[in-house]
Amino acid sequence: MNKLIPESLFVPSQKHIRAILACYNLPLTRFEHATRGIENLTLFAWSGQKKYVLRVYPQKKKSDADILLELNFMSHLRKHGLPTPAIISSSDNRLLVVCELDHQKWQCVLMEHAQGAHVEAFTPALLDHMAPLQAQMHILGEQYAKTQNIASGRSVLQETSVIDELRNNAAHESDLRDFLERVNGFVVELDDSLPKGLSHFDFDIDNVLAQNNRVTAILDFGDLECLPLVVCLGYTLWDVLFEKGGSPALVTRYLQKYQEVRQLSRREKETLREIILFRHYVITTVRIHFGDFSQNDLDKALQQEQDLRSPELSF
Repeated sequence: MNKLIPESLFVPSQKHIRAILACYNLPLTRFEHATRGIENLTLFAWSGQKKYVLRVYPQKKKSDADILLELNFMSHLRKHGLPTPAIISSSDNRLLVVCELDHQKWQCVLMEHAQGAHVEAFTPALLDHMAPLQAQMHILGEQYAKTQNIASGRSVLQETSVIDELRNNAAHESDLRDFLERVNGFVVELDDSLPKGLSHFDFDIDNVLAQNNRVTAILDFGDLECLPLVVCLGYTLWDVLFEKGGSPALVTRYLQKYQEVRQLSRREKETLREIILFRHYVITTVRIHFGDFSQNDLDKALQQEQDLRSPELSF
């Protein structure tokens, strides 16, 4: 899992950013870090008064073909009215630029700087706009996967990236050990009846820009896959439940707004709880892996797990 390996990440310098922008015939004025996440490096870069967003992918995370699929899908969504940033082509008309810097090759993408700002908490009005956008994205993603003959990915959801390491390090007869054993044994079967398509799979408060409670840009399609679309929805609903401003009542409201555009099948509704619980396990194990995880954090995560398993929580 490259995003957990610091040495796979690009370390920017004035020299290297200048070399990348030269591929676009753009002189570098200055740059600064923009990313909030733990995976791809994202920078703001200025050429004169013009502000751009530069994204540099980790080493060996994605093939060129995978990144081009991501960019083409973003362009497809933009063509159909969804607010994704415009991709800037290089001077030789490439969406993806591969730059060799100090004997290492880095995959680079330059985008327009979108209007809006990150928000610190969900509001009902913002979620009312996010839900139909996600539904539209799912409809377009299902159609796109069919017309482009894109094969579906995983048939199961199972956390494997860091769980063995965490289990080996956890004390025996502890709440953490018991939790990790439950994570290790948890598998979500994705049966063939679930509608599939390309989608974002990280559509949350960190990956949208907003203005006046309206989404102005959908960011970071780095987790793009062809999977059952309810997985993307379930991942978002974890955030609506547990991130700042979220609540079970807003999950109900979000699903109503979503289904005004795209109706969920009975099987999708039945699978939602398992998908949200899986998302909880992934997010919690990654947080534990990074080490900044107190006993209070564990207690909170265990309570959230109990809430997700409760029959009182319905969709």
